[in-house]
Amino acid sequence: MSLRTRLTIFLLLFGSAVLANILALLYMARSVSASLDTIERIRQRQLLAVQMDAHLRDAEAALYRYQIIGEAGFKSQFAEQLDKFGGDLAKYHQLISESQEQDWAATLDNALEQAHKLGSELIALHDQQTGDLQTFVDSQAQLTDLLLIQAKPARSEDLAYQESITAMQDASRAMLSAVTGYIASPDETKRVRFTDAVVGFRQAAAEFAQLAQAEDEIEQLSEISVIFDQMQLLGSRLISQRDLQQSQYANFIAVIFNAGQETIVGQIEPHETEKFTTEQENLLQAVNRAILASILVVVLISASTIVFMFYLSRQVNRRVDALLQGAERVAVGNLRSPVNIAGTDEFGRLAGSFNKMMAELASREERLRALIGKMAQIQDEERRLIGLDLHDGLTQLVISANMHLNTLNSRIGSRLDPEATQELDVSRTLVKQSIDEARKVIAELRPTVVEDFGLKEGLRRYVADICESRKWSSEIIVEINDMEIHPSVQAALFRIVQEAMTNIRKHAGASRVRLVLHEQDKSLFLRVQDWGRGFDPGAFADDMSHLGLVSMQERAQMLGGSCQIHSKKGQGTTVEVIIPLTTLKEGNANAAK
Repeated sequence: MSLRTRLTIFLLLFGSAVLANILALLYMARSVSASLDTIERIRQRQLLAVQMDAHLRDAEAALYRYQIIGEAGFKSQFAEQLDKFGGDLAKYHQLISESQEQDWAATLDNALEQAHKLGSELIALHDQQTGDLQTFVDSQAQLTDLLLIQAKPARSEDLAYQESITAMQDASRAMLSAVTGYIASPDETKRVRFTDAVVGFRQAAAEFAQLAQAEDEIEQLSEISVIFDQMQLLGSRLISQRDLQQSQYANFIAVIFNAGQETIVGQIEPHETEKFTTEQENLLQAVNRAILASILVVVLISASTIVFMFYLSRQVNRRVDALLQGAERVAVGNLRSPVNIAGTDEFGRLAGSFNKMMAELASREERLRALIGKMAQIQDEERRLIGLDLHDGLTQLVISANMHLNTLNSRIGSRLDPEATQELDVSRTLVKQSIDEARKVIAELRPTVVEDFGLKEGLRRYVADICESRKWSSEIIVEINDMEIHPSVQAALFRIVQEAMTNIRKHAGASRVRLVLHEQDKSLFLRVQDWGRGFDPGAFADDMSHLGLVSMQERAQMLGGSCQIHSKKGQGTTVEVIIPLTTLKEGNANAAK
């Protein structure tokens, strides 16, 4: 049976189960429609209860702030919150039907009326208190001016006279301090202080009256008495107003508390919560009945679908896993392990095509690696022949020319004029530089330093010579002792180091190089590191034009190893090569030199 046929059967079973559930949902929708309407009305009443409680608390806060701060905005805010409470209460009247709920609404109506009345009286009392307090402060300032500026300077040498004026001034200040303190925080000690200050002022005024002699002093005593009487009257009234304010505010708080905490929070909200819970239980019962009815119809179809789907998903998962494992093997280069999937369905045909593709890729990879190895052999052989040709041909000719120039200089150098002698010296220098450059090129083309001194000493000499010529600081650590390494592997390792040093010389702009070659975890580990400008390896991951990087990786892979290039801009570059020890003795024909 094909996968498409199995999926079609599954869809038919699934469709039958869906149809049965749709019929059950239609039945359930009719059953719960009424419950949802009731729940919505309960929700609206709950929301109104919460809002009414919030409006009461906001009105209380606004009135309190007006009593403390006196800003007109809090007065309007108080009225606004009570109006909102009244609007929500009117909506609550429209949603209730039970007699108990109507009693609660009537209680809230009464609370709203009392809150309006008490709040208005408190606001008016606060306004009157503010005006009286300002008049009291002005009177005290007027009295201070009369005592200190007009009366006191008249008889500066009369000590009793001065003491009576000072006593009256201190008493007036004490009256002001006691009144303002009592308004801020009612306390019986402040009321006593006010009374004591009044008595003290009267005693000081009596002493001043006995000392007054001049006509202007008698007039000043009369003005002092008038202002003092006014201050005494205002102070007593302010203290009484504060007592009344405290009493009325306590009544206001009691009204708000009874309406908010006892009626709304204590009775309405629990009542609505209980009704909501009851209706919710009714709704759940209706849903459970509908679900129970639908289960009896759907259970057989669902069971059949589950069994069929379990078998199908298990089969599909097993075959998909086999394909994924095959793809992972291909990703890591394993092209010799085919995908084993039996059957003639889509997965079986896909596995056959996949295995055929793997075999073709394996064949192509073998041919490609053989071609790469052959090209590497040809390239190294061409380098060797070119190096030999340069050494035996052009270099020998240049050396011979240099010898003839030296002979010519020794024979006729003293007979030439200075300009000719200078030109001859320049020619000799250029020829000598040509010899040195030719030897460098030959050394790059033929790794004779490895052939002559072995891999260990050859790498040391090669890297040290380049660092010395470039004036780089170097650190060379080669610890391979007497390890047996096949000549082809030695040549490949030297070529990797040679390519890394060439990249450093051409692109890195470094001043420090570090070479490490040693045994590590049953492998030969090679690292070439510089501290140059670095680059982004990801930018060249798919760029085959950078053959130097590719050649290092290919040479390492042909030896059965790996080559990793780590670099960041501004942080230098590190080339790391790991070659298995088993490859070192056997060599690799594809690695060439």
